[in-house]
Amino acid sequence: MDARELALHLFQTTYYDSIDRGDMATAVSAFHEDIQWSHVQVWEHHDYRRRDQPTRFNGRAEVQAFLSERVDKLKEAGIRHRVRDLVCDGERGAFLAAVEGPGPERPFFVWFELRDGKVARYTLRPL
Repeated sequence: MDARELALHLFQTTYYDSIDRGDMATAVSAFHEDIQWSHVQVWEHHDYRRRDQPTRFNGRAEVQAFLSERVDKLKEAGIRHRVRDLVCDGERGAFLAAVEGPGPERPFFVWFELRDGKVARYTLRPL
């Protein structure tokens, strides 16, 4: 599997598909133990609002704790994450994706870096 195929698998199959079904332990298995994770809310729902500053975590355990507290609300929201267009140059890349669900599609952009076959940097911003 080349780096592009690996990245697509890690993001769509392991991370986003697992989030969409509420399996946060599998979702974060896409990440390196020392992940640098930065995220700005794409879709405002429940009590989650877009902020000026991103939410940042260092380490897979921090990301899993954050995602795990959102399981019920994400299931209730009925959304899906879809990677649309991914480019990769060695162990760095980016992709365009969208949150699909009730209402209009909400696009976002991700910059990533891979290390040891896992995602080591994840920076998500809404478009």
